[in-house]
Amino acid sequence: MTDQVKSAKEIRIQARVWMLEKGIRSVDIQNALHMNNHNLVSDTLAGRRNNRRVLRYLLEQGCPSEYLALPKDIKGEDIS
Repeated sequence: MTDQVKSAKEIRIQARVWMLEKGIRSVDIQNALHMNNHNLVSDTLAGRRNNRRVLRYLLEQGCPSEYLALPKDIKGEDIS
């Protein structure tokens, strides 16, 4: 495992903790985004993928961007 992938997974743990504190479950994200496949949400939360819809949803809910190891194309976006 590369240092970059390991770091992304460690950072995303913070997002999971944030979700628990806010009472947001991965299935809530799946339902809110009308996704049929739970793997996209799960893999994004685990740091294996960067599904932009999931990441934007978390940002819109107030998740700090530093908890998400955002890809470069999302980092500078205004989500409002």
